[in-house]
Amino acid sequence: MNLRLDPEHITLKSGGLKIFCFAWTTWKPQDVALLQEVRHAFKQCDSYRIFSDRQPFAGQEADVVAVHVSQQHKGREDEKWLYHRNMAGLMPSWSHLLQEDVSANYDWLVNVEFDHFLLTQKLRRSIASYMLLLQQGHPEQRQAAKGPLMLMFGNAFLFNRMMVSEMKRQWPRLGETAPSGHEASGCPTFMQDRFEWPLACSQDIAYPNLVAVMNPQVPAYGSSGCGQKPEDFPLTCFELERQPVQELGLDQLGLVRTLAESFSNRSGSSWSAVLRTAQDVPLFHHLSDPNARKLARELLE
Repeated sequence: MNLRLDPEHITLKSGGLKIFCFAWTTWKPQDVALLQEVRHAFKQCDSYRIFSDRQPFAGQEADVVAVHVSQQHKGREDEKWLYHRNMAGLMPSWSHLLQEDVSANYDWLVNVEFDHFLLTQKLRRSIASYMLLLQQGHPEQRQAAKGPLMLMFGNAFLFNRMMVSEMKRQWPRLGETAPSGHEASGCPTFMQDRFEWPLACSQDIAYPNLVAVMNPQVPAYGSSGCGQKPEDFPLTCFELERQPVQELGLDQLGLVRTLAESFSNRSGSSWSAVLRTAQDVPLFHHLSDPNARKLARELLE
């Protein structure tokens, strides 16, 4: 597709979107350190929840929902607990959301990770851009824009209201997980005999399989890998741990400052051109330094 998106049309469409943001976390020390920054971004969604198997502090946090996670082969004290197995936490999180029928009040449910720096207003614009491109695309894309749909923004995944409704209808099958004691304990059984099974169940592997096993199959557009620009659609996730970004040799604070500088000037240097590809991107993956996250909020929002 060689379609031109009208910025005013995007702004109009994005302004009316109601989004619900949620994340799963294991509350490793790094996650606790990022909590306030995650909350800042999530509070710009129309509503949000943070899921874990426990509260992060002694008191009850109103925006944190504790869900049961099947017993794992590695204990919770192990630093590798649920490593590449976050669907074991997301499956009970989804059960909670579907039982609560959250999607009835929102256009999109958005699942991000704690190591994502999220620019919520740019997220709305990216959703609107994708939908406008689908609505103007080839017949299959135009049809997809009318029904259940998943968008893949790198390691973040977005589910429209109709898809969530379909997930709820099919959850007796989709929601099945391997039992405690099984090598895949807590992982969705729809992943059986697929990549990663039974040792892992990462969300960026499981979600593309989820839409494939739904009946009828739900279309998905975008890229399930951060830093990969999908054909026909804009880049939505900028990866900080890949070349050529790593070649700059900057720590995360320095990288955020350099990003802000590259957005504001027209330098022809190769690194500026690379960083400027992130100018309209709503998600930055692996921005895990809390001070860099705070600086990014101040300079990039």
